[in-house]
Amino acid sequence: MSSTPWDAVIVGSGAAGLTAAVTAARKGLKVLVVEKTDVFGGTTAISGGGIWIPGNHHQIAAGIPEPTGAARNYVAALVGETLHGEVLDAYLQAGPEMVRFLEDRTEVRFALADHSPDWHPQIEGASKEGRLLRPLEYRTQKLRNYVDELRSPRAEFNAPLGFMIDLPDLPHLDQMKSSPKSLFYMLKIVGSYTFDKFLGRKRGSRITMGNALAARLLRSAHDAGVTLWRNATVTGLIAGPGGVTGLMIERDGKTETLRARKGVVLATGGFSANEQLRRAYMPYPDQHISIMAGCNTGDGMNMGLEAGGIVDGTNFANGVWSVVSTMKKDDGSTAIYAHLIDMSKPGCIAVGKDGKRFGNEASNVFVEYMHKAGAVPAWLVADAAFVKKYGLGLSLPGGGGIKKLVQAGYLIEGATLAELAGKIGVDAAGLQVTVLNMNAYATTGKDPEFHKGDTSLDRDLGDYRHGPNPCLGPIETGPFYSVKIFPGDGSTTVGLRIDGEGRVLDAQGNVIAGLYAAGLDANSIWRGKAPAHGCNVGPAMTLGYIAGRSMAA
Repeated sequence: MSSTPWDAVIVGSGAAGLTAAVTAARKGLKVLVVEKTDVFGGTTAISGGGIWIPGNHHQIAAGIPEPTGAARNYVAALVGETLHGEVLDAYLQAGPEMVRFLEDRTEVRFALADHSPDWHPQIEGASKEGRLLRPLEYRTQKLRNYVDELRSPRAEFNAPLGFMIDLPDLPHLDQMKSSPKSLFYMLKIVGSYTFDKFLGRKRGSRITMGNALAARLLRSAHDAGVTLWRNATVTGLIAGPGGVTGLMIERDGKTETLRARKGVVLATGGFSANEQLRRAYMPYPDQHISIMAGCNTGDGMNMGLEAGGIVDGTNFANGVWSVVSTMKKDDGSTAIYAHLIDMSKPGCIAVGKDGKRFGNEASNVFVEYMHKAGAVPAWLVADAAFVKKYGLGLSLPGGGGIKKLVQAGYLIEGATLAELAGKIGVDAAGLQVTVLNMNAYATTGKDPEFHKGDTSLDRDLGDYRHGPNPCLGPIETGPFYSVKIFPGDGSTTVGLRIDGEGRVLDAQGNVIAGLYAAGLDANSIWRGKAPAHGCNVGPAMTLGYIAGRSMAA
């Protein structure tokens, strides 16, 4: 064993791992975080960073009620009989406590997210607002000499010039041309980024969304006295009759054996990049594309299984689905774009090879439509007016870069719908009929086929200025454009079975002493049927907090 034993060793440095580490350290434990890559932040650093925490103190302070039992009843009705009630109860109890603890004792800060209704308003207990929190922006200067340790955000999610934007920035970005206030707001952000580049900084000093959350947690870990090791690969757990007592790692070309007196927390970020596990759990694995980091290879889940843990049954979905498109870049790498906002806008449709629509393009589970229809891949179709106004995939609003994207083969352009259909290989007659139907729906404001724009959740993602339905618009102004889309994921949901203390359980339901799982290494509380935005990072942080608290107890 190592000559300097640790109280707790955390494997992975996303929100789950760093929350566990900060919590345990602030409660008096000697904590080590081991990260196999050369940067910290995990999948959190490339995420939106929102957390779904019913009854959080920001919600209460804003006067938004959280009726006793409402969130539990909502989730229970959504998930049904496969719900692991003990873990849900622990999450709902510890979530608000976690937010308060971090805001009181660390650099982590949140605010209420605007327009954040739960996804299933028809179920009793759903809420229109208050449960979703967003991380406040941060500055690289506050990371001091840790800034190079932080994982960079996905370039595809940044503004065209390379600076980061936040959710509250979007209305200003949209209203720059009509509002002097919004123009000034955005010019300040651009000016700050320009100054950063003038000073020779590798990245802008303003950090937002999940990258800000990861940065805040990283700074907090250093402040709490957590030891953080990069480029440290765990090769196995040390387990015996008394449970897990340590682990083995490779670091700086040497093998080390580490002792963990209170426990080991598995928080390695799921298995999106593990080919074998993808084939076992993902539909259409050959065409499934993850937006997550390529280092998420299922290490934590596999180690937990080797130690006697089990996968926690069957989920509704094995990933948090995301529609994606890809483009080869000049340097040989692949740009991956997650279609989170364009498909819901008026004038965008998705079609299969027959040229027909097969689902509600504004739905957050559109990938399930793709799976069910066998429309893998499928194609987004829009006209020139749409692409200029809203953008389409990597083509951002304003129409900039269209020519370059067409030359790269990412955007397919056709002077007519028939020409476009020929280029993308879909039935021309089917596409023309589909467009005629959509144009009629845009006039009436009703989509009788798939009900796009019928729900408030759809409309929140549409264009509120467009009527009669903010999600339905015509496709009539040539040239016409298309992007090939694939089913993808923003994380996996399959993981180890745990109890309400975050401890890994064996096949008989017994606790494996000294072994905890959090984040994507633990099975989805919702079994892949999420109740709202923020239901990945929220459980990751809460289960990390529970694990850290449990070890300290």
